[in-house]
Amino acid sequence: MTRYFTLSLKTVLTRPELIFWAIIFVEFWVLMWAYVFGVHIPAHEEAVKDYVSTAYGGLTILSLSATATTIAYALIYSSKSIKFVTKYTRLSPSRFMVENAVSSITVLLIVSAIMFASMIIVFWHRFGLLVLPHNPPGLFAATLLSAVFLYALSSFLSLLIVVLRAPRSASFIAFVPLMLGFLAYASPWIDFRIIAYISPFNCISSLFYHYYSGKQPVTGGIFMPGDKELMDTMLTASSLTTWTITLLILDIILLRRMRGVGIEEIRIV
Repeated sequence: MTRYFTLSLKTVLTRPELIFWAIIFVEFWVLMWAYVFGVHIPAHEEAVKDYVSTAYGGLTILSLSATATTIAYALIYSSKSIKFVTKYTRLSPSRFMVENAVSSITVLLIVSAIMFASMIIVFWHRFGLLVLPHNPPGLFAATLLSAVFLYALSSFLSLLIVVLRAPRSASFIAFVPLMLGFLAYASPWIDFRIIAYISPFNCISSLFYHYYSGKQPVTGGIFMPGDKELMDTMLTASSLTTWTITLLILDIILLRRMRGVGIEEIRIV
């Protein structure tokens, strides 16, 4: 790894918008789920675990989506320098992609670890029960795959803006991961049916729930009356994997065509 890896990791991890939207803002909702929404949840291990698993799936995707938005912004603003260093230094486009990916994925994993620890502590205090994931290795694998996907998505969106020379769209496009994350967050109240397999954000939330609770996720509407349709976790994981591979391929193609957009062009609009 070159010095770029360390600088990229430090820059993204210490951005005020990441600290507020990905951590502080979501921590507020952790407290709401524990002390307000969960007031009628009985202090029974199975009921609490199912509730915590649902909260973890929804809130963690919000936190990671906010982090992906920060990564997208960082890539847009550094596009000029990226083109320069990949053309005139030993940092080739493929090597840049690797180092940028590793630093960004590390940030996503750190944020997910913060969410994991805080939810265990908060819900332990609320219910007096230490609720641990049913399948820790599976949860870690799902988190890692989710981090790779969110990096691939944020990179694709930012590189697309640069390649198309459309800086006016930066403010909107960079927030796409967060907007889609909020849609997935609504799944306990909305049955998405087949869309639950198509939307990678719903897939992430469902996999988190599955590995935390040990139960099969549903397509949505878990808090609503009526029968629930169970999801196939293998199909869910396959859908998320397909999205990730496709976006990574597109990232490499766009990176080779990128010329960069100056910071002044983005700030003017």
